Amino acid sequence: MFLPVLAAILGILAFLPFNYLWIFGLIFLTPLFIFLIKEEKLWRLILGVFIFRLIFLSGTVYFTLEPITWISSILIFLGLAISIFIIKNFLNRSAYSSILNSQFSILIFLPFLWTFFDHLEARYSLLPTYIITAGNSFGSSLFLELTNIGGLATLTFFAALINILIATIILNFKNKKIVVFISVAIIIVMLSGWQISTFQLQKNSKDYLNSKNSLKIAAISVNEKFNGSQLNQLKLELISKRADLIIFPEDIMNNSVDISFYQNLAKELKTNLTATFTTIQNQKKYNSTVLFSQNGEIVDIHNKNRLTFIGEYWPFGKWRPFFFDWALKTNPEFKDYAIFNPQNAYSAGTKKLLTNDGVPFASLICLEIHYPKDLKEYKKMGALFIANPTSNRWVDIGLNHFLYLTNNLRKIESVWLKMPIISAGVNDFAGIIAPNGKINLIDFEDEDKNYGLFFGEIYY
Repeated sequence: MFLPVLAAILGILAFLPFNYLWIFGLIFLTPLFIFLIKEEKLWRLILGVFIFRLIFLSGTVYFTLEPITWISSILIFLGLAISIFIIKNFLNRSAYSSILNSQFSILIFLPFLWTFFDHLEARYSLLPTYIITAGNSFGSSLFLELTNIGGLATLTFFAALINILIATIILNFKNKKIVVFISVAIIIVMLSGWQISTFQLQKNSKDYLNSKNSLKIAAISVNEKFNGSQLNQLKLELISKRADLIIFPEDIMNNSVDISFYQNLAKELKTNLTATFTTIQNQKKYNSTVLFSQNGEIVDIHNKNRLTFIGEYWPFGKWRPFFFDWALKTNPEFKDYAIFNPQNAYSAGTKKLLTNDGVPFASLICLEIHYPKDLKEYKKMGALFIANPTSNRWVDIGLNHFLYLTNNLRKIESVWLKMPIISAGVNDFAGIIAPNGKINLIDFEDEDKNYGLFFGEIYY
C-alpha cells in the first residue's frame, strides 16, 4: 500500500497554501494511478483507495474532521476502485481481450473516471469537497484560465491527464519509443494548456475591463473580537468614501441585532447594503441575506438554499453519535446547532437573485459558494456578480489553509463564469476576485482594529 500513501502525501503538498506547491498537482495522482493499473484484487483496490483518501483528507481538510461526513465522502469515492475492477474483468472476458486487456485500456479510462468520482464526491458528500478536487490545486497556477473551457472539471481532467501520462512513462520506462513519445505528449499538453490559459487570461481581462458599467462596492470582514463598540469607527470609514453597495459579512454581530439595526444603519450611511443573519418568516427559520435601500426599506431577501450539515440541519432525528455529546461539553456554544436542538434547525430557501438599483446579483451565503454548478445557474438567471458573505467561526485550526483553498475555488468560478465575486466575512478576507484572474483582498484584522474594510469597483 506504499503507492496510495505516497500519492496522498504528494496530494497534501499540492494543496498546501504556499506559492508554487501547486506543481505537485501534476504528479500526486501518478502513484495512485500506477497502483490502480497494476492491482487485480478488488479488496486491495478498495483498501488502497480508502487509505489514500483518508490520509489525503487528514492533510487537506482536517478542519472539517467529523466521522460521518468523512465516511460518507470516502464511500462515494470507493466507486473509483470498484469501477476499475469491473472494467478489468470486462476486458479479461472480452472476445478482444488480447487487444483490450492492456495497460493502455485502463490508462485511457482513468482520467475520465477520476474526474467523474472526484466531482461526484465533491457534490454529494454531506459537506462539499470541491476545494480538494484535483483541479482546485491549480487555482493559483499558470493553468487557471483553462477553467474558461469547462470550469473546475476541465482543470481536474487536465491534472488527471498529465498524471496518467507520467504513469505511462513509469510503467513503460524500458520501452524507449513509448517514453520519448509520451514525454513529447506531456510537453505538448502542458505548453498547450499554458498557451490557452494565457490567451484566455488576456481575453478575459480585456472583456472585463472594457465592460460598459461598473459598481462601487464596500466589503467588510471582521474577526471574532469585533463588537458594537467598534461599530462607530467602522461607520465613519464607510461614510468617508461613497459606495453604491455595502456587503456585510454573515452574522457580523453574532445574532445580537435584528432587522431594525440594519435598517437604521442603511439610513445613517445613506447607502444600499446587504446584511446576512437569521430571520423568521412564516414561522420558519432561515439564514438570509437581506438587501436594504438607503432609506432603510427591505428591497428583497434571499434565503440560504444549501444548508450546512450538523450546524443548520441534522437529518437523523434525535439520534446522534456519542462523541458529539463530548464535543458539546467542551464547546457549549454548539448547543444551538441543529444536531443538539432540532427545533433550532434552519429551513432551506430557493435560488433567487437580489436586485440593487436595477443590477441583479446573487448572494451566496458561506458554503453556498462551494457549489460551482449553482453559480452557473445563478448566471443563467441573470446575475451580473456574486456576493459571498461568510462566517468562519466554526474553523478552530487551519483557517489560513481553508481560506487558501476557498479562494482558489472562487478564482476558478469567477474566471469560468466571467463574473466578479465579492468576499466579505467573519474570519475571512474582504475584497474582489475578478474574471481576469486578479484577486484583490485585504485581511480581516490588523494591529489597531478587529475588522477590514475594502473599497473597490466591479465591472459588468
